Amino acid sequence: MYSFKVISLLSTLLLAGVGSAKLTTTIGLETDEGSHTVHIPFDDCTQVGQFEVRGVFLSKTCRLFTGVGCTGRNTLLQPGEHTSSEPVYVDSVLCYP
Repeated sequence: MYSFKVISLLSTLLLAGVGSAKLTTTIGLETDEGSHTVHIPFDDCTQVGQFEVRGVFLSKTCRLFTGVGCTGRNTLLQPGEHTSSEPVYVDSVLCYP
């Protein structure tokens, strides 16, 4: 009986961890200074404040904005790698599950 309770508790904790892990996505940003990743929660505007982005890698559909708080000019990008010969200003990001 005791082992059943422990297994049940571990299963619950595992499901909670998996559920919370799926609430965000990670995007890759390539700038002149180098590449780095940013964790973006789904359906929530996230400030990234990158001035000269030359490449973006997405695993989910995301909308990139030039303004603070998901305002200003924006573009909707599908999953994949996107590059630009000219640097692009990206201030905030909104990703969809």
